[in-house]
Amino acid sequence: MDRWEKTKIGAGIGLACSVMAVSMWIGSVLVSPTYPQQRSYAPTGVPPVDLAAVQREWPVVGSKEEREQLKGYIGHIEKASVFVSADTGIASAEAPTDLGTLLASADPEKGRRTAQVCMACHDLSQNGPNRIGPNLWGVVGRPVASHAGFAYSPALKAVGGQWTYQELDHFLTSPGRAVPGTKMTFTGLRNPRDRAHVLAYLATMSASKPPFPAPAAAPPPSPAKVTSVTP
Repeated sequence: MDRWEKTKIGAGIGLACSVMAVSMWIGSVLVSPTYPQQRSYAPTGVPPVDLAAVQREWPVVGSKEEREQLKGYIGHIEKASVFVSADTGIASAEAPTDLGTLLASADPEKGRRTAQVCMACHDLSQNGPNRIGPNLWGVVGRPVASHAGFAYSPALKAVGGQWTYQELDHFLTSPGRAVPGTKMTFTGLRNPRDRAHVLAYLATMSASKPPFPAPAAAPPPSPAKVTSVTP
C-alpha cells in the first residue's frame, strides 16, 4: 500500500468522524432531552432511587451503598403501586384492586382486541379444536384443566377448583408465577383493566354468560376533622 492509498483511507476515516460529530451536534440542537425531577412511584419498603440521575451517570452509579440501594429498588420493583390506564395512557398512583368494579365497566370489544395474542395458541370458537393450548370456549366457570383431549401439565392439574373470574384474573396476571410449572409461556397481562376487558370478552364465549362478581362497596367517607380554635 503506497502513501497515496494511506492518505485516502485516512481522509475517509476523518470525513466519517466529522460527519458523525456534526450529526450529533445537530441532533443535540434539535432535540433537548428533559429528565423527570421526581419518581413516578416507589416500591413499598425500599429506599427511593432517582433513576433518571442514575441513567445520566451510568455506568458510574456512585458509592457501593448507592449501588446496593439501586439493586434493592430494581429487585423489588414489582411491589410498586403504579397503574397505567389502557384507555387514557395516564399513570395514577394506585391501581383499582376491585375486580367487580373493573368488570362492571369492562368493554368486551377491547378485550377481543387484546385477546388476539391468545389466538396464537388457543381456539376460541364453540366446539373448536385444541391447539398448542386448550380451546377457550366456555372457559369461565369450567373446572381447571378439564377440557377434553388436551394434555395439561401436572402443575395445572394439581390446582383444582374452577376458572372463576378471580382465578382467571390471578392466572392471567402472570401464568408462570400463578402456577409454577405450567406449560403456558405467556408472560401475562400486568394491567388490571386490560385483564378485565379480556375477562369480559371471555364471558361472551359461553352459552350463558356467567355473572360478574359484584363491585365492592365504596368505603365510608372519612369524618370531617374538627379544629378547635381558642380565642
